[in-house]
Amino acid sequence: MGLFDKLMKDAVSGAVGNAVSEAVKKAVQPKADEIAANAVNQAADAVTQTAHALNQTADAAGQTAGSAEAAQAASGSAGMPSKEEMQAAFGALNSLFGGFVQHAAENVKVCPKCGEAASADKEFCPSCGEKLPDMTVADGAKCAKCGRQNEPGTRFCSGCGEKLPAAVLAEQAAAEADAAVLKTWAEKLPDFPVWSCGGSGMGLDLIPDTDTETWCFSVRLVTPVAAQNAVKQYRQVLMQNGFKTEGQYPSEEHLYKRVNGVSCHVDTEHCFEGDADYPSIYLNHSQPNGGYDYKKPEKKQSGGLLGALFG
Repeated sequence: MGLFDKLMKDAVSGAVGNAVSEAVKKAVQPKADEIAANAVNQAADAVTQTAHALNQTADAAGQTAGSAEAAQAASGSAGMPSKEEMQAAFGALNSLFGGFVQHAAENVKVCPKCGEAASADKEFCPSCGEKLPDMTVADGAKCAKCGRQNEPGTRFCSGCGEKLPAAVLAEQAAAEADAAVLKTWAEKLPDFPVWSCGGSGMGLDLIPDTDTETWCFSVRLVTPVAAQNAVKQYRQVLMQNGFKTEGQYPSEEHLYKRVNGVSCHVDTEHCFEGDADYPSIYLNHSQPNGGYDYKKPEKKQSGGLLGALFG
């Protein structure tokens, strides 16, 4: 029964992953495991009964025909369900599980802030305290245009292509989160032009244990090319706002500006050391190497006539 047990449980696990979001998966997984275990036990009983019947058939065939070969051939398939029985078992499991997922979706809400699942009777998220939406997971999958009830986790209606309420709500929550990040930037780093070059999934974090207070801004773009272009665009924004190359080793990847005697530094040299579509830009108040308005020292000439000629 080891292989059959694995097949049944894998089927349930796949159904969970395909039907619901990660948050709802956490909510329904314990019950799904229970359903899987019951289904496996039922399948085991069915296979045992089938094997017993086949063994009886094999014994009868051996006694009637007097042929050991006939008995062996008949008993060779003992313990294995037929294709039809396998299909029936999986069909019953899918029907059972599909009904459970729909029932769970009608009784679960998902927090727009932290993504955790909560029962439909909750008004605030037990994990983070955020106000929960009025809609359940099932409500979020019901098309507002044509009324079709789609599977939980679907972004667009399978009947008319309309964006579903859950997808609209998720986009609104993401936009609000990004706006909050940019607001924090404006408050914490007023001397640095706020990012205005697109993307989503923004973050702004203070990097610990640095010589000068350093902030890291990260943003997700749709493709690596879009990310490269967005960073180039932000460099242009910086230069339009008075930032420029400075120091002994000038580079557009390190732009500087003095504001009321304080150095402002934007580092884009290391922004693609992580994901190619998720750049990280570093902002701090460090000085350029060699200082502002750096001038390369002139080579000193040795004295006398030879120095003037060959210095």
